[in-house]
Amino acid sequence: MDYPTPHADATPMTIITGFLGAGKTTLLNRILHGEHGLKLAVLVNDFGSVNIDSQLVTQVEAGDTIELSNGCICCTIRDDLKQAVLGLLAREDPPTHLLVETSGVSDPLEVALTFKYTPQVRIDSILTVVDAENILTVADDHRVLALNQIGMADLVIINKVDVAEADQLDRVHHYIRNINKKARTVEVVQADVPLAVLFDGGYDPSRPETLQPSEIHTHEAGHHHHDHEHSTHATIFETWSWRSDQPLSLKSLQRAIESLPTSIYRAKGFVYLADRPDERALLQVVGQRSNLTFTGETWGATQPYTQLVLIGKAGAMDTQALQSRFESTLAGQSSGLTRLAETAFSWLRRG
Repeated sequence: MDYPTPHADATPMTIITGFLGAGKTTLLNRILHGEHGLKLAVLVNDFGSVNIDSQLVTQVEAGDTIELSNGCICCTIRDDLKQAVLGLLAREDPPTHLLVETSGVSDPLEVALTFKYTPQVRIDSILTVVDAENILTVADDHRVLALNQIGMADLVIINKVDVAEADQLDRVHHYIRNINKKARTVEVVQADVPLAVLFDGGYDPSRPETLQPSEIHTHEAGHHHHDHEHSTHATIFETWSWRSDQPLSLKSLQRAIESLPTSIYRAKGFVYLADRPDERALLQVVGQRSNLTFTGETWGATQPYTQLVLIGKAGAMDTQALQSRFESTLAGQSSGLTRLAETAFSWLRRG
């Protein structure tokens, strides 16, 4: 069966799933109160569970939609999630990113399939929050649901690592890897995940220096890490960027992206493709999910270029290997170009 191709300007959707008590609500509160620069529409099952500061509320609509002063919209999911999303997108000032919280007993696949026939929306990522201390016990009681929630995840957020023993964390990682070898895992305390890891709008791909420590605690890959102790066992991140003025081969780029190591959480950047050299493409990668979009913008008077920024786990980014990997994507280093007719397409990578 053919599915409709997402529009070039399709609104990205992030799906958050996880069992009750894992930390989904804490994560949602951090997002709602965060400075991410996005006009988010957050669809939740129950307003009462989300601690929305009354001082942030600027408007309440029909009892099920709240507008916040930072531009976010918080909406209660009623009977029809798809219609609720389409209604938000039809607003005069529509959201730039959709965030859907599933209930603790929901299968994220059902939500993802709901929008497979909706070209106005593209799935950016599926985030699964797990409680490091209790996930193995919960998984025994709800085996199939745990398999689905972790199996569908692009990013597994292992929360409450400060109260879990080292051997328990090892068992949790082993459990996750047995279910989903492709998922990226992040260890956090109190669901404190940098927004730049969660959302593709957190930084400008043409200017890697705009990713500031205030947005994400990072070290720059390949540089000496500053000498200080971190207060928790939470994951520390680092960034790496690559730029070239030479055109890339799409096939080679796909191969490079598909085999990225699991220590790479997210990548974003403008791409100059030999397959379609007059138009600027935007590449977005999170976990195993990749999306390449042609927005219709030409390079104009600007010298075409590729600029990619990667976010990964500190100490696990082999910068020399990454350099070689992306240099191999140059059109002069590979054979065969692809005739590109679509304006947007996505793929799941194997690595």
